[in-house]
Amino acid sequence: MGLQDAFEQRYTNRLKTRLSEHGLLIGYEADRAAIDLGLHLFEPARPGASRQLGQVRVWFQLKGVGAETTDAHSLAAAGEVVVSGLAVDHLHYWFAHPEPVYLVVYVEALDRFLAEDVRILVEREGGPRWLKAIGGQKTATLRLPLDAGIEQALDRMPRHRSLRLDGPEFRGRPLGHRMDPLRSELEPLSPNDFEALVARLLDAHDFRPQSSIDLTPMLDAPVGALRAEIGRLYLTYEWTTPLGTEFGVDPEDDFRVEGRPISAQGKVLIVVHSEPLAAPRRTQATAALAEQLGREEVDGALVFFNDSDRDHGLLGGWRTTLRPLVGVPQGLGSLAFNVLTSTNVYLEFLDRLDWRYAHYL
Repeated sequence: MGLQDAFEQRYTNRLKTRLSEHGLLIGYEADRAAIDLGLHLFEPARPGASRQLGQVRVWFQLKGVGAETTDAHSLAAAGEVVVSGLAVDHLHYWFAHPEPVYLVVYVEALDRFLAEDVRILVEREGGPRWLKAIGGQKTATLRLPLDAGIEQALDRMPRHRSLRLDGPEFRGRPLGHRMDPLRSELEPLSPNDFEALVARLLDAHDFRPQSSIDLTPMLDAPVGALRAEIGRLYLTYEWTTPLGTEFGVDPEDDFRVEGRPISAQGKVLIVVHSEPLAAPRRTQATAALAEQLGREEVDGALVFFNDSDRDHGLLGGWRTTLRPLVGVPQGLGSLAFNVLTSTNVYLEFLDRLDWRYAHYL
C-alpha cells in the first residue's frame, strides 16, 4: 500500500466513524458511480426511543489534502481550500443528481473535514452557465471556504428532500404526490397544527409581521381561538376556492371549470381562526377597524378558518365582519390547494394531515 493509499484509508475511516452517528452508511459494490460513500440519515432523536431511518439520503465524494501539499499558514491566509483535478463530467453528474452530493475534503494541516453541497459550490462559480463554459475541459477546480466544516453540513443535511418526479404534474410543476390540489379537502387539524401550517405557508411567501391586533374584544360573542396580525407579503400569495371549481364531468365533455385564482401581495391583515366554535358577525368595532386599516393602506385581509369552505356561516361571517378587506376566506378545501402545490410544506406536515376528500390526478 502506497503512502497516498494509506492516507486515503485513514481519513475515509475517520469520516465513516463520524457519519455513522447520523445514519446508516451505504455504498456501491463497484466504483462506477463517481461517488465514494452515502448516508441514509436517522430521524431526529427522541428521548428514550430507538433511532429510526428517515427519508433523506446524501452522498459524498472524498478528497484529501496532505500537510506536505498545503500548510496551515497558507490556508489561513487564503481562507479556502482549492480542490483541483475534478472531472468536468463528474461535476455535471453531481450537480444534476436528484439527491444531494457533498464534496468532503480532509485537510491534514488543520486536521479538519470540510464539506459543502456540490450544487452550492458550482453555483458560486456561475452555475449551469459555468458548467457549459468549461464543457471542453477535462478537469475543473472548486474552492471550499475554511468555515465550511463538516459539523455545519451535518446540521443542514436533515433539511434536504428527495422528490419523486415520475407522478402526475400540475401546470408543469412536479408535486411529489398524486392528489388533485383543486378538488381535495383537509380534515380539521388541531388548533396548534393549523396555526403552524398557516404560519409555514405564510413564511414560504415571505410574510413579515409588523404588529398584532386583538380581534376578540371587537366581536359581540365568543367564536373560538383566533389571532390577527398586520404585516407585509413580499411574495404573491395565490389561492382558489373549491366553491367555484367543477368536480364532475359531463357525459359528452370532460372539460371542468376551475375557480378563478385570487391573490394578495403587500401590506395585509392576517386572521387565523384555528378553533372555530361560531361564525363572527360584523360590529361597530370591526367596521371601524376595517375603515382604519383602509386608511393605513392595508391592501386586504387573508382569513384562514379551520373548517370546510362549505360552512357558509364562517365564510360569509368573515366576509361581512371585515368588509371590504376580505374577498374570499380560506377554509380547508381552499387551503388544500396551497398545501398540495407547496411541496416542501406538504412533506413537512404529511404526518399531521388527514383528508375529508382526496381526489387524485
